[in-house]
Amino acid sequence: GLTFMIKKIEKSTIELADKLAKLEKSLFETAWDSDVINTKINNGEFVYWVFEHDHQIIGYLAIQKTFFDIHILGIGVLESHRNNSIAKKLTQELISYFEVSDFNKILLEVRQSNVIAMSLYKSFGFKQYGVRKNYYVNEDANLFHLEKIYA
Repeated sequence: GLTFMIKKIEKSTIELADKLAKLEKSLFETAWDSDVINTKINNGEFVYWVFEHDHQIIGYLAIQKTFFDIHILGIGVLESHRNNSIAKKLTQELISYFEVSDFNKILLEVRQSNVIAMSLYKSFGFKQYGVRKNYYVNEDANLFHLEKIYA
C-alpha cells in the first residue's frame, strides 16, 4: 500500500543533503549548498523533518537552532501534494519538539503575499511581531514568533 511518514533527520549523508537541497531549490529557487546542509545537520545546528510518500521526499520543514530560539528556515511541499495538510503535520512535529525542548521561542519570516502560510502559522498560535523590509527580492517579510507559555 501507499506509505506516508514523517522522519526527523538529525544525521545526514551527502546523498541525503543533496536531495534536500534539490527539493528546496525546486520549491523556492534558492537553497543551501548540500555541503552546508550535510555539515549543519551533523553538527546539530539544523534539524529537518521530511514527509515521505513511497520513499520519495515530498515535503520538508527545516530549522536552525540558536542558543535560545528555533528559527524556521523553510517549509515546503511539492505542488502535486499540496492541500493534503502535509505542511500542517510537519509544523505539528516541530511544535511537539519545541514543547519538550529548552528553547523559548520559534521565529520565522514569511512573504507578505503568502496568505496560506500565515494562516497556518496563526492556527498554531504564532503572532506577528514585525516586518522586515525587502527581506525577499522585491518583497517584505512579516516576522512571526511563537513563545513558550510557562504555567
